[in-house]
Amino acid sequence: MSYKSPRRGYRREVSVTYMSGPLDGKTLTFTQPAPGEERALAMGRREGSEIHLPFDSQVSRLHAKLICKHEAGTDTEDTETPQSITFWLEDQGSRNGTFVEKQQEPIKGRVALRPGVLFRVGRTWIRLDAPMNFDD
Repeated sequence: MSYKSPRRGYRREVSVTYMSGPLDGKTLTFTQPAPGEERALAMGRREGSEIHLPFDSQVSRLHAKLICKHEAGTDTEDTETPQSITFWLEDQGSRNGTFVEKQQEPIKGRVALRPGVLFRVGRTWIRLDAPMNFDD
C-alpha cells in the first residue's frame, strides 16, 4: 500500500483521474504532503472540495476523503533517506456509500488504497494514479 518515492530534487505530485461521467478522462493533480505529514483531499458536491463532483446527484456534499501520507524513513550508509507514500480512502458518512473496485459493500472507516485502483463515489468512478515525479 505504499510507494517508494525517487531521489531528492524532484517535485512530488499525486493525481486522480475521473473514469466516468462528464469529466471522464480529466486528471486532477495535487502536491504531495511534506515528509512526515498527511494531506486529506475532500470529495463531494460542496463548492471548494478538492475533488468536486457537482454533476453527480448521488454524491453527498462531503462524501469521502482521499488521504495521502508521506512517510520518511531513517538514513542508512548505502542509500538516501527512504520514503514512502501511503494512501487511504475514507467515507464521511455519505448517504450512498463509497466503493472500491467491484466490492458490493461500501467501505467502512478508512481503507488502504494503492495506485491504479478504481473507486466509486456516487455514480462516478475515479482512479488513484501512481504518484508522478518531474524534474524541477
